[in-house]
Amino acid sequence: MNDDEFELFLTSANAELKEKQAHLTDTYGFGSHKRWMFENDKAKLQFFNHDDKLVLEADIIDIGSYSPSAKTWKWAWAYESIHPLLKVDSLRIRELEEITDLVVFGEKEPFEADEYLAWELAAMTVKHLDAMGCYRAFSSARNVNMFFAITAVHVIN
Repeated sequence: MNDDEFELFLTSANAELKEKQAHLTDTYGFGSHKRWMFENDKAKLQFFNHDDKLVLEADIIDIGSYSPSAKTWKWAWAYESIHPLLKVDSLRIRELEEITDLVVFGEKEPFEADEYLAWELAAMTVKHLDAMGCYRAFSSARNVNMFFAITAVHVIN
C-alpha cells in the first residue's frame, strides 16, 4: 500500500468502526451492562445485566491490549499465555503487515502507543477480520485495556 492507499484504508476503517460500534450499542446495549466476563477457553465475552443475569454472549477474536500507564500496545497473538483457540484467529492480524507494509502489525514486543493509536489499530483489525465491531474491556488485574473484535452476538433469554 502506498501512503494514499493506507490513508484511505485507515479512514475507511475508522468510519466503519464508528458505524459498527453504534450498531452494537443500539442493538445489543454494548457499554451498558453491569459487568462482563472473558471466557478465555471458549473465545467468548459474556455480559450481565444489573440483576447479574447473563444476557449476551459474544464470539470474539482477541486483538491486543493497551497499557495506559506504560503507554504501550501489545498484540494478543504475541502473548505466550493466549489460549490456542484464541491464538489461531488472532494470528490473522499479522496479515495486515503484508497488506499495509507496516511492520507494526508484526511486532511481537510491546510498542509505544496512545489510546488513539490503540483504537486505530483496532479499527483496521476489525475491518480486516470483517468483524461486527470491537469491545474495549479494562482488566484491573493486568491494568490494561483489552480490545476484542466481535464476530457474533448471541442474546441469552
